[in-house]
Amino acid sequence: MMKIKFQFIFLISFIISSIDRSVSLPSIDNLGISPQDENYYKGLSLGAIKCKDVSKKFTKSQLNDDFCDCPDGSDEPGTSACSSGKFYCKNTGHIPLFIYSSRVNDGICDCCDGSDEYDGKVKCPNTCWEVGKVARDKLKKKIATYQEGITLRRKEVEEAKLAITKEEAELSKLKTEEKILKDTVEQLKDKKEQIEKAEEKERLKREKEEKDRKEADDANLEASKAEEKTEGQEEAVKSDIHDKIGLLEDSPSIKDAVEGHDKNVDEVQHGDHSVNDEFPVDELEQVPEDSSQEKDATENTESLSKEELGRVVGSRWLGKKSEQELEGVGAGSDTNHDNHNEVLPDTHEEEYNGYDSEEDEQKYDDGDSEDQVEDFVGEDHDSSSSHKSESDDDSDFADITTTSSPSWMEKIQQTVKSIFRAVNLFQTPVNISDADRIRKEYDESSSKLTNIQSRISSLTEKLKQDFGPEKEFYSFHGQCFESKENKYTYKICPFKEASQVEGYSTTRLGNWDRFEDSYKTMQFSNGDHCWNGPNRSLKVKLRCGLKNELTDIDEPSRCEYLAFLSTPALCREEKLKELQDKLETMNREQPHGHDEL
Repeated sequence: MMKIKFQFIFLISFIISSIDRSVSLPSIDNLGISPQDENYYKGLSLGAIKCKDVSKKFTKSQLNDDFCDCPDGSDEPGTSACSSGKFYCKNTGHIPLFIYSSRVNDGICDCCDGSDEYDGKVKCPNTCWEVGKVARDKLKKKIATYQEGITLRRKEVEEAKLAITKEEAELSKLKTEEKILKDTVEQLKDKKEQIEKAEEKERLKREKEEKDRKEADDANLEASKAEEKTEGQEEAVKSDIHDKIGLLEDSPSIKDAVEGHDKNVDEVQHGDHSVNDEFPVDELEQVPEDSSQEKDATENTESLSKEELGRVVGSRWLGKKSEQELEGVGAGSDTNHDNHNEVLPDTHEEEYNGYDSEEDEQKYDDGDSEDQVEDFVGEDHDSSSSHKSESDDDSDFADITTTSSPSWMEKIQQTVKSIFRAVNLFQTPVNISDADRIRKEYDESSSKLTNIQSRISSLTEKLKQDFGPEKEFYSFHGQCFESKENKYTYKICPFKEASQVEGYSTTRLGNWDRFEDSYKTMQFSNGDHCWNGPNRSLKVKLRCGLKNELTDIDEPSRCEYLAFLSTPALCREEKLKELQDKLETMNREQPHGHDEL
């Protein structure tokens, strides 16, 4: 009875509502059923079917009987009997959607076609065509954006593939050039080190020569000082001797004393008795010998010049015995006596010969210095005559060929080759201009090698990145997208990092991690640590747009950020077809369902 009564009420409501609507409501058996579930419910024509959660079974008579038989509400898709059930709004002319079964016949119009309020308590006009017009217009604009975006995407994909091919070729070429330039730099480095060794040898040689010269100058200075000191002493002695000679000239001379003594000796020999009285006989016996010695002294004294006599007196003042000096004088006068057959060396001649020997020694020293200089000159001559021939240098670049339009690498090789031909590394001293050319070319080649290696590194790292299945995200590399939200400026750099800037303070939201959700999401992880929380992270949802634009940045969870980025890279043809089908569905009387819950 209850079911018959419900069906009667529904029929009356359907008749009444059909008067005010341009479309009719579905039958009770199809009420609230989506197109995707139509095949499932067709099984009721054959008998009982299982609930969707397979917990129970129900028959066709139990479908939409306003009694909940299945816990999941699958037996009551068009009533509010099951709280867990869902009601499908077809909304012909607009967007189909699901609503919770609890909203069915609750007095509020939830479906634009009014199908959710079929008990007649509330009149719900069908507004799907009016409301649907706005949605359809919006959908049409979205379809147009996709169509234009797809064109831009195709162009970017084509450019990306060409750029990647070009960069791969460049990388291969750079690796070849790196190998060649490495060899060139090694050769220049070897030549540079040879120059530095030669320059170091020259420096040490100059230092040694300077040291030897300084030592010689110091020795000459010391000898000069010693000679000046000796000459000063001689001048003092001479001055003193002249003073003494002057005194001797004023007093009875030595010659007179000697002559007086000789006279006494003659008187004794001739029998002068007055002398005998003064000299006893035993003393006179000794006179002849003494007289002979005094005679020799007298003769020696007479043979001396005034200057020589002064030297004799000076020698006595220096503390030498008169007998030794007289003997030296006698030897110097070449007078041979019977009692003095041995010739004694002249002390005066030895003294001055000593000065002469010092001068001679100094001369020999100077001669040695000159010989050393000559030895150095000889070494230079030998080394310069044994330098490497040009053919040896040419062998280093024998495999290099020149063309009518040589590349920069060939130009470097030719320049280095010409330098090696012109520069004589065995020349002593090293030519400064040649050394500078080697150093300059080495520095420039090393700089070029460093630049090449840096480029190789950056290209290798870049080409390792995942740019999408069609390389559609290649243009993201090296770009950063910014957006200002309130007091913060957000900066997102794909394949690198994301940050939040406030004034002069920068907070890292994360480092580049990977693409997710079939390249619809970019993930940045392991950002700066949140106080008393996790490390910051960011997800960037991608959507189709005609330009790269960052929008709608939010923090839905603590230290977990969410942003949206519009880009042509996400304008895909399969999505365009889906939108076109949707628009077509909105214009059909029996549209396919779509879950909006």
